[in-house]
Amino acid sequence: MTGKDAITIRPAGRSDAADLAIIDNMASHGLSLAFWQRAVERGEAEDPLSFARERFADQNAVFGWSNALVAEEDGRIIGGCTGYEVENGEDAVDDFKSTFPAFVPVFELFARAEGDWFIDSMGVYPAVRGRGIAGQLLDACLVRGREREYPRVSLVVESDNEPAVRLYESRGFETRDSLPFADRRKDSDGRWLLMSAGVTAK
Repeated sequence: MTGKDAITIRPAGRSDAADLAIIDNMASHGLSLAFWQRAVERGEAEDPLSFARERFADQNAVFGWSNALVAEEDGRIIGGCTGYEVENGEDAVDDFKSTFPAFVPVFELFARAEGDWFIDSMGVYPAVRGRGIAGQLLDACLVRGREREYPRVSLVVESDNEPAVRLYESRGFETRDSLPFADRRKDSDGRWLLMSAGVTAK
């Protein structure tokens, strides 16, 4: 599908894995990079970014390229997002409790969205923000959920990411749960928000 200013929203390919990793890290505000760096510290990887690229290049990874959409303009990726059904959320929480506590509240909220169509890692490169690209990606993800006949769609966002919260609210999302940040990466009393909306036909 095409949008404003000749921006194309298309399914991601394996060759988009590096961009998807960068977008995932932007969406997590650096938590993902910290997690990938832990893999290096444990001797499981040589470099955090190459480790991330391989993860996103895995066709069977629920968060990887096979479940992703990207926004493209003039032959370059300018944004992306993933969409999938949340499964075994509590198992992920248990895994992260000992290995990476900062992710625990995020995955606890993921677990509460089990069975929903879940929108994850929504991000747009800073240089092209303010042009409605995130809205186009969100709408495309919602279409995917509608096509798969999910009754509800959910996502997790930081409460102090006001532009993102406004965007989601404009598409009918409402906060149905929240948890405080597990770490204090910035001077904030913010919380992770679990926002949900009904997926209805248009």
